[in-house]
Amino acid sequence: MPAVERTVYVVPHTHWDREWYATFETFRAQLVELWDELLALTEADPEFCFLMDGQTVVIDDYLAVRPEAKDRLDDAVRRGQIQVGPWYTLPDEFLVSGETLVRDLQRGIALADAHGGSMRAGYLPDSFGHAAQMPQIYRQLGFRHAAVWRGVPLEIDRVAFQWEAPDGSRILTAYMGNSYSHGVDLPTEPAALAARIAGALQAIEPFHPTADILLMNGNDHVLPQRALSAAVRAASGRLDGTRIRLARLEDYLATLPEREWPIWHGELRSSARANVLMGTLSVRVADKQRYTQASRALERLAEPIAALSGVDAAGMLDQAWTLVLENAAHDTACGSGIDAVAEESRRRSDRALQLARDVVDAGLPRLAGDGQVWNPSPFPRRGVVEVGGRLVLTPMVPGYSVASLAATTPHTPATAAATRLENAALACDLNADGTLTLLHKETGTSYLSLHRLVDEGDAGDEYNFSPTAVPSQPAQPVRALASKVLEPGPLRGRLEARFDLAVFSGLSPDRRRRGDAETLLPVRLILSIEADTPRIDVELEVTNRATDHRLRVHCPLPFPATTSASDTPYHVTRRPAIAARRDPGAPEVELPTYPVWSFVDISDGNIGVALITDGLHEYEVIPGAPPELALTLLRSVGWLSRDDLSTRTGHAGPGLQTPGAQMPGVHRFRYSLFFHAGDWAQASVWRAAESALLPLVPGRGPARNTPPPMIELEPSCIQMTACIPSPAGYHLRVLNASDAPTAGLVRIAPVPRETAWVTLAGDTRPDGSSSDGIVRLSMRPWEIATLRIKR
Repeated sequence: MPAVERTVYVVPHTHWDREWYATFETFRAQLVELWDELLALTEADPEFCFLMDGQTVVIDDYLAVRPEAKDRLDDAVRRGQIQVGPWYTLPDEFLVSGETLVRDLQRGIALADAHGGSMRAGYLPDSFGHAAQMPQIYRQLGFRHAAVWRGVPLEIDRVAFQWEAPDGSRILTAYMGNSYSHGVDLPTEPAALAARIAGALQAIEPFHPTADILLMNGNDHVLPQRALSAAVRAASGRLDGTRIRLARLEDYLATLPEREWPIWHGELRSSARANVLMGTLSVRVADKQRYTQASRALERLAEPIAALSGVDAAGMLDQAWTLVLENAAHDTACGSGIDAVAEESRRRSDRALQLARDVVDAGLPRLAGDGQVWNPSPFPRRGVVEVGGRLVLTPMVPGYSVASLAATTPHTPATAAATRLENAALACDLNADGTLTLLHKETGTSYLSLHRLVDEGDAGDEYNFSPTAVPSQPAQPVRALASKVLEPGPLRGRLEARFDLAVFSGLSPDRRRRGDAETLLPVRLILSIEADTPRIDVELEVTNRATDHRLRVHCPLPFPATTSASDTPYHVTRRPAIAARRDPGAPEVELPTYPVWSFVDISDGNIGVALITDGLHEYEVIPGAPPELALTLLRSVGWLSRDDLSTRTGHAGPGLQTPGAQMPGVHRFRYSLFFHAGDWAQASVWRAAESALLPLVPGRGPARNTPPPMIELEPSCIQMTACIPSPAGYHLRVLNASDAPTAGLVRIAPVPRETAWVTLAGDTRPDGSSSDGIVRLSMRPWEIATLRIKR
């Protein structure tokens, strides 16, 4: 008998999309059946083990229907037969905030531990690409391993690689090159199983496996295979030199040797071997806007106000986070589901937003009253606020603190005339074709034909944009433009323009070209400029009467644009400005439409412009003379999936019609253009974006006379990402948003009783110092730090 040379680790599992081509309740009925079978199977067969998809929300969903099964479930998890966690839901990493990713993991681990123990590996089997900072997040939680499928580039040709975050953290990552479903529906007849295993071994050879091979036995919404244990035992001796065993994912990960694996730095968004389905960034955009607004209100208003005011809001905040995390699940966040799923998602976002507003209403009067203003940022700010129907320019307000309002006079007023806005920093003219001509006074740079609306045919589906073979747009699409002044100044100047945008609606019967009939989309454009601020704020209202099209706003750039820099979870990610490409054999065209959370910046190092967005997550830098920055406003499609796209081979999901994804009706978009010298870091674009998206908050109720709290961060590259209430005080999460090591400084008033630097797992670090309300942190580039503050 030859010695065993290889071991195949067969990992039974399911990938459980909570809602997708069916509603949550429909899928939950199947989930209950799965759990019932799984508990019976693990009790009858002590050798059987099962991975419950790396998430724990499925426990909550099951026990809500079968509460009497809790003890049986806990016993199976405690025995190690069922693996749960570390996630609560399996999120899309680019359509949620970094803080949402952290809370998702923290809640998932805590819930799994409460039921018997959590898997401690970064397992996201089906997310559409992976964010650059995931290795740091995993390492701070104590993980040694991760496992991924989508997004891995051709440069990685091994079954594992070292994945490095921007701060230098590395995690040994298993690459499921043949997907998480390569071992689905294994034969239970021993000879047939041995033959299937032999084929799997051949398929893994291009990835240079070690003596230990992973075979994932599962797929979307599949139940466990009852006879698999006996089949594995019977087949294990039929392949010379190969042993077959049922195993947990962590059993396989523990076999990966600590050797010189390939290293990959940063995000994983390649379409080389698996679709990353980049069109999900812009489908069902109204739902993405609402979700973004709910997340921001919860993270940056409700939680900090609760933390600093001391109002008891733990229950409401926990409920709001449940809703936000349920909507973070990748199919839900991406909008790649049926219309009924989108409607339920929308209701969750509305409820989360209302809960956040209720907390603000309860806590804000404890911080700021009438005649006062609260600063929701951890750095000094001044700005224009509306109080009692009038505009007020505030004095400089300390970070996370309060100041009294005074009719402060701007150095140079903002003015608005019929087609012109001007302040100390900018002069902007509205052109007859609806575009803008703008002068940035500091650099002397002129921007021509800014903000041009461009409409294109889209023969794609919820997953991918697919341009029509014959592109077309009506001649002179902007019709009947008229403008007027809404506010003449001096604190804010505002113009309104109304016009019709002519587009072609629908597709020809063969779906290769656009329909012939022109359709008019009514447009309302409001441009605002505040005194002393190099920023134009845009409110755009479009009534969508067309189908099968993509509407974008284009901004030509008066300088070369070779790279872009957009914020992603805990990072500003640089990407090349390139044309679409398709690797040989790739199933998907790699379109350079990239994700953005709140801003994307383009500069040549001397001058630049940042596009600040509110819930609009897809941009592209189009090479050319001049290059253009494009922001997607609407993508209207009528199918969940189709198999006739020019940008993707085959289906990405069921071929179901989704009329709601055509996005008919009125849509409102909010975004800003921030003009600057230097690059994004030199211009403090991160803080400029926060100032645009988080306005100063007027107080409510009686004026407060007690000394207000205060939190300020220095230098300007240190950013606050969370201020979280806790029973004894609060936690502050900060980021060194810089490519260089930085000595960070946090000023806190009143002086806390105790401060500690802790990891995301809650472990104390010894390398922070604190005295008299000043905390000093020596931070690596892009390092995430959490401070535990006790009052």
